[in-house]
Amino acid sequence: MEITNGESCLSSLRVRKANKSDISVLLVLAEELMPQEAVREKRADTLRRALKNPDYELLVAEVEGGTAGFIDQWIIHDFTHGAKLSCIQNFYVISKHRGKGIGSKLLEEIIRRAEIRGVLEIHVVTEFENERAIDLYRKHGFLTESLQLERELG
Repeated sequence: MEITNGESCLSSLRVRKANKSDISVLLVLAEELMPQEAVREKRADTLRRALKNPDYELLVAEVEGGTAGFIDQWIIHDFTHGAKLSCIQNFYVISKHRGKGIGSKLLEEIIRRAEIRGVLEIHVVTEFENERAIDLYRKHGFLTESLQLERELG
């Protein structure tokens, strides 16, 4: 059944921790998020290793039994802050489920989990033109604090 309104979508929404059985669908969603960024097997191997790391959390959103999106975070132990920080690395909701509150629920849950783990700050990066994501982050209390620079290697 196609979900056509946000209320029915949220009533059937389940956010849970990802596990090994989610890998195949997460690989499909990763390809949608970042097409041709990596070969499937490298993504799968990296994901399998990350899921075993206690400083990594990956949550999936399910709507009516199907995966609608995901969010992940890495917890880092920053000695200069004398505390744990979190970095949201990837965040994706499939296009047919956008604008229904799923992204907010995923973000709220990752923030809640970071708070439980004693995280001092959560960092997130998005592209300058991704206004929808920027609006969502700001709605949840994120502020523009710095500029992130990137250098690709190899």
